[in-house]
Amino acid sequence: MPGLLPLLRLLRAGTLFSPAADVLAGRCILAAAGESIWHEDLVRLMAASALIYAAGMVFNDVADVDEDRAQRPERPIPRGEISRPTAALLGLVLLTAAIALSPAKSHHTLLAGLVLVYDFVAKRAALPGALCMGTLRGLNLASAAAMLGIAVPTSLIAASACYGVYVFAITILGQFEEDRSVRPRAVAAIQGAPMWAALGGLLSVQDGLWPAPAIALLPILWFARRNRGITTWGQPEIRASMGYLLLGLLGYTGLCCLAAGRAIECVAVIACILPARWITKRLRLAALT
Repeated sequence: MPGLLPLLRLLRAGTLFSPAADVLAGRCILAAAGESIWHEDLVRLMAASALIYAAGMVFNDVADVDEDRAQRPERPIPRGEISRPTAALLGLVLLTAAIALSPAKSHHTLLAGLVLVYDFVAKRAALPGALCMGTLRGLNLASAAAMLGIAVPTSLIAASACYGVYVFAITILGQFEEDRSVRPRAVAAIQGAPMWAALGGLLSVQDGLWPAPAIALLPILWFARRNRGITTWGQPEIRASMGYLLLGLLGYTGLCCLAAGRAIECVAVIACILPARWITKRLRLAALT
């Protein structure tokens, strides 16, 4: 049996807060449009999205095992801590459990299909892979509308589209990490897209700049200033940017809750940033030992 730490590393446990937060944020936006926030199936919906995301992490490593042996030997499969067949079986169990648990089975079946398309087909080419991942996360933000079977309000459509752009840009940036021929100017430019897409999404949910869009300007301006101070974009610099932008996913969804008038949900989502970062760091250190 695989050990607990290798399993947690395979699942990217520190990132699993984010897909659940997507669902909560979408529900808050619907609440601003007149829908009751809490629903008996909301927790199941959040859990299903987290399970599908975890399955995507597992199948990512199943698909990339040959490449990882050369470039990322610290991952559990090339390191021999988890076998490829065991990982594939785990991924199937996670997808099956997600769809069985979901109160929006058709919607999560679509997301599961997109996960498999991304991991085994789309990510082999830069643009299709980024489009697939952006679409996947944008649809996840709109999961609550699928659960309730209602028309998606314009605010949620815009917030989901902006979220898709955010994730699209992060995916492209991750591809730049492995491509040493990319010009530094292109690396710096693509990093601006997530920040301004997030601001646009918040403005689409909330009328006016205060509080959510104004609060978002603080990390946006800090990140822009940080990027201007970097002249050489190597793998460590890009990886650090990726870390900030991935944590920014929770920032965006938390501020979407605030923009929708749900301060408690905002605080709950933002509070997940610290444990998410702590878990990610601990698992990264475990991979080096």
